[in-house]
Amino acid sequence: MDWTDAPVSGGEQRPMKVCVIGAGPGGIVAAKVLLEHGFEVTVVDKYRRVGGIWSPGGCYDGLANQSALRLFEFADLPNRLRFASAVDTQRYLERYAETFGVLDRVRPGTEVVSVRPVDGPGRVGASGWVVDSRPVDDRTAPVRRETFDHVVVASGAHHHPRVPDLPGRASFGGTVLHSNDVRAGTFTGRRVVVVGGGKSALDLATRAAREAASATLVQRKVNWMIPERLLFGTVGYRWILFTRLGEALLPRYHDPACVRPIDRLHDRVKRVLWWLVTQDMLLSAGFLRLPERLRPAQPLPFHLAHAGVMPRGYVSALRRGLLAAEVSAVEAFTDKGLRLASGREVAADVVVFATGHHRVFPFLDLPVHDEAGRLRLYRGIVPPGVDRLGFVGFRQVFNNVMGVELTAHWLVRHFLGTLRVKPDEEGMRRAVDARLDWQERVLPGTGGYDFGPYDIHCADELMHDMGLPSLRTGNPLAEYLLPGGVAHRYRGLSREGVPSPVNGTPQP
Repeated sequence: MDWTDAPVSGGEQRPMKVCVIGAGPGGIVAAKVLLEHGFEVTVVDKYRRVGGIWSPGGCYDGLANQSALRLFEFADLPNRLRFASAVDTQRYLERYAETFGVLDRVRPGTEVVSVRPVDGPGRVGASGWVVDSRPVDDRTAPVRRETFDHVVVASGAHHHPRVPDLPGRASFGGTVLHSNDVRAGTFTGRRVVVVGGGKSALDLATRAAREAASATLVQRKVNWMIPERLLFGTVGYRWILFTRLGEALLPRYHDPACVRPIDRLHDRVKRVLWWLVTQDMLLSAGFLRLPERLRPAQPLPFHLAHAGVMPRGYVSALRRGLLAAEVSAVEAFTDKGLRLASGREVAADVVVFATGHHRVFPFLDLPVHDEAGRLRLYRGIVPPGVDRLGFVGFRQVFNNVMGVELTAHWLVRHFLGTLRVKPDEEGMRRAVDARLDWQERVLPGTGGYDFGPYDIHCADELMHDMGLPSLRTGNPLAEYLLPGGVAHRYRGLSREGVPSPVNGTPQP
């Protein structure tokens, strides 16, 4: 049996013990679903409060949610906020954890030092996992060693900064930060240069335009940004981008089981429709009010996976001259700031690198990346050939709250052995290879992690594996025209297709 240990005295079987690493959105929803199925759950998190990057100190000061109404919510707890602050977002996550009994299972302020398989014959992890942890603020504290039947890694993808190693660093006398480390007052009265072209870079550059003595954004290329409202500013973006009809315009998904007739539109039809969407996006996001060099060079859906929601005030700051923008790579530090590949030099007191993160797991004694640094996880969840270990939060989609919740349901069924569709180890490896090849063609630069705008296709894939209906409304018009990449359509999944726990222990 995969879900219970040998019977204890009296013939009873003890619940399986699970360690969930991380109490961000992925960790708390995984813990909630595991508890519903009778597992004994311990959640370990380095922050003092649940929420991951939304916790105090979890990311840059001023981080805000880019989700429209009903997008940043779990299926069983409505959230009426839209474009919420980090404070309000963390409160929602904490309320969720408290409502479903997860908060009592969290060990805050604790870092995981090591996760390794229990010694024994058979497959990696077949006998469980040894987890070492200690207080995050006391490196001299003794390590706490525990054995768990399963481990869920939900440590987040935005905690290990990627900062380029540029020549001349020693000559620069100013402050160099990663975006994660920006705090209140960092920019006040100083010359600020933000390096990067993603959502966090634009966020921080817009903030610097308000607070700094001068503000400059340096980006190698201009990425697409999604306006809060499309169709000439009249319709919220979720009504376009989070529908089956909208996703049908994307390049065909890699898994044939999730390709529907509407997805088989001819490429020429798609190109025409994408041209129309591109023109509307340029107008609605404000790109047409900017010089051509500050507009995306490629038409949609090029690099749509890297898009975020356009920060309020960004276009206005550029037009008013409060923010300067350079489209160039950075070559080196100078004693005064940065030298760009274009030959220009930019003076700075503070340089902020909003240049992304490494998706690594220093505590895990197990290789899960390929030589190119891409995550090799079947369905973005489990490493082939490894038992009783799964990852939640590394199958990124636009609406990642919905994504991590469905991932949690899939993973629990994997632990229970009740998935309807699951290949053997070799089949998993082939599926990973095929999916990575597809991502390199369609979503270049996503590292095997980001599925971008394929919210509903990703959901359909997991539902198919679980043997559950992917069409959730019973109304074809609603199914294809209303937002489908939303969690509330998947309410009650723990009761669908899985035998109920008996005496706290999952049954076959």
